[in-house]
Parts: sequence; C-alpha cells; structure tokens
Amino acid sequence: MEHRVDLKTAALSQTSPGVTELAVTANRDERTAAVVEAVLHGKAIAIPFAKFNDGRGFSIAHLLRSDHGFRGEVRATGHVIPDQALHLLRAGFDTANVVNAEALFHWQSSLAHYKGAYQKAVRNPLMQRRLATQRIKGEQRAAALSEKIAKTRDLTQRVREIADSVEGRITFSTSLGKEDQAVLHAIVSAGIDVDVFTLDTLRHFPETLETLERTEKHYGIKIRVVTPDPMDLEELIAHDGEFGFRTSVNSRKACCMIRKVLPLNRSLKGAAAWITGLRREQSAERADVDHAVWDADLELIKTSPLADWTDGELDAYIKANDIPVNPLHDQGYPSIGCEPCTRAVSPGEDPRAGRWWWENEDGKECGLHGRERRLEVA
Repeated sequence: MEHRVDLKTAALSQTSPGVTELAVTANRDERTAAVVEAVLHGKAIAIPFAKFNDGRGFSIAHLLRSDHGFRGEVRATGHVIPDQALHLLRAGFDTANVVNAEALFHWQSSLAHYKGAYQKAVRNPLMQRRLATQRIKGEQRAAALSEKIAKTRDLTQRVREIADSVEGRITFSTSLGKEDQAVLHAIVSAGIDVDVFTLDTLRHFPETLETLERTEKHYGIKIRVVTPDPMDLEELIAHDGEFGFRTSVNSRKACCMIRKVLPLNRSLKGAAAWITGLRREQSAERADVDHAVWDADLELIKTSPLADWTDGELDAYIKANDIPVNPLHDQGYPSIGCEPCTRAVSPGEDPRAGRWWWENEDGKECGLHGRERRLEVA
C-alpha cells in the first residue's frame, strides 16, 4: 500500500487525488501541459526521482511554483529519502511517497531537525528573520497608510497619500469599469507617477476595447496592455477547447488563471504598491476590503482608495468630472468581464450575478482578488 508524508504537517497525507506525472527532464511546454491537466481535473503533479541525488526534480518543482504559479499538490515519488524532507518542502513539494507507515518517524525527525534557513526558497517552514521583519514592517506601513486614506473622502488626495507613503514602483491595474475609471481620473488629476496597465484577455466586449481607446484620448495617456502568454493559451485551448470554461468550475478557473491571474502576477512583480478599484458594496466577498493591506505573497501594499465609497458617491464623482465610462454599465452590466462570461443583471440582483452565471455558486471571483489569485486552485 502506498503511503505519503505531508511535508507541511509531518503526518501521513490524507488526500488522494489522481496524478499527472512530470519527468525531471520536462521542458516548458511539458510543464505547462501538466499544470493545465492538473488544474482542469484536480490532479496532483508527481515528479519521480530515479536517484535520490538527482537535483533536477527539485528544479522542476521550483519552476512549477515560480514560473507557472502552480499551487496544487506537487508530489515527490521514486527514490527520495527522509534526509531530503526539508529540502523537498522548500523546493515546493507538498508530499513525498514513503516506503511504509513505519518510516514516517524518520521523515518527522528530518523535518524537525533544522531550526531555520538563511536562503530564500519557494517555501520556508520557519520564516526567515529577514522575511518576518519585512512582513511586520509591511503590515505597519499598510496600517498607517490605511488610516491616512480614511481621513479624507477626496479621491485625488487619497491617491496622493499612496504616492507619498510608498517608495518604489506603484502599479494600477484597470479593468476599465467605472470604479477603475474614477481611480484613473484621480491618478491623472494628482499628477503622480503610476504604472497603469490593463489585462486584455483577448475575449473582451468591443465596448470595453472602445472604452480603452476613448480613455487614452480623453486623458492623453497610454495604458499598457498585458496579454496572456501565447504558449500557455495555446496549451489551454488545445487541452480544453475554445469554450471549455463552461464545462466545469475548474475549467473556468484554469481559463481565468491563464488569461488573467498569471499575467497580473507577472505585471505586479517587483512593484511596491498595487492600486485597485475594489469597493465594499461590490459584493459580500468584498465587504471587508480595507484601504491598504500588506500582501505577503506579492510582497507589496495593496490599496483600495474607493473601499468605503457608496454607489451614489461613485456615480456622482463620475458625472461631476465627465469621466468616460463603458456604455455597458447603462445596459445592465454593473460588473464587466470577458464577453462569453458576462451577462446583464436584472434590477435587485447581486452586481456580480452576471459573472459566470451558469455556475450557480456563491463567492464567484476570477482570481485577481480572491484566494485563487494565490493560485490555490490553479
């Protein structure tokens, strides 16, 4: 009988998903195919070690986490030994096959042997002192910034507070919805240096693309357009088809991962702050959005200057400042995403009821701001 040790808890693993095997010699295309397969079917990715001293398996696990953003289970199989337990964990493995249940003691001893690590890794079971200090300082800066933002209702002043409080590159990801259009107006009015970009999933409404063009002309700026990685997209379509996202929640999240989440993560890399248009009134899942929080995964401050604004305040601000908006908002689309995945909502419906309406589940998010942005699923 096969046994597996959970490297995070040092206990026998209770999960038993199917696996897709990935060779230690896998190239980028093969790794991408394995990630798509794992996401679509809820599988673990198993990396077999022919010899315990073959370091290629560690490299493959690290690439799955760092380059592909995979956060499903990565399993070490074949010839792995207890002495490697902590190194497997730090490289990105979640579980490892063990010869028998009696061997678990040796794995537990190995995992408990080391008290810390100086080198940065995909995962550190004991947080490095430097990273712990960084997190604490980040949380303190975010809390202080949140208080500053809350002291004024003026949106232009709020984005100025962000610029004054952050050292380094500030990014703003705009969906071209009315919240983001209001934030962009404030950024331009404040005259602050912000890297403004939008994610083009290649499935936007024509009205959204027209709004992009009108916005650039209106403000005399250029908005950086970020598209999915062509190889990732090709692999997804080859595996699941053009409209596979409607066959299951996993398929839809895989599509969002390739078209939105991974491009977003790449665009945010190295940034010191991320400005968003999130508001508490948008949905129940966003009801506790704060003005500024420390994002430990991205190592930046995530800000939401509109967090406490009401629908009325937003609409009044847009009207008073003659801000260009997507015409779909006036056609019953309070939340606008990809054309095949968005419909108009009826009066009284939840604003996000028109997103992936066929799923009939609560808490629907594409992953940019929900936990899937950390790619727990993808």
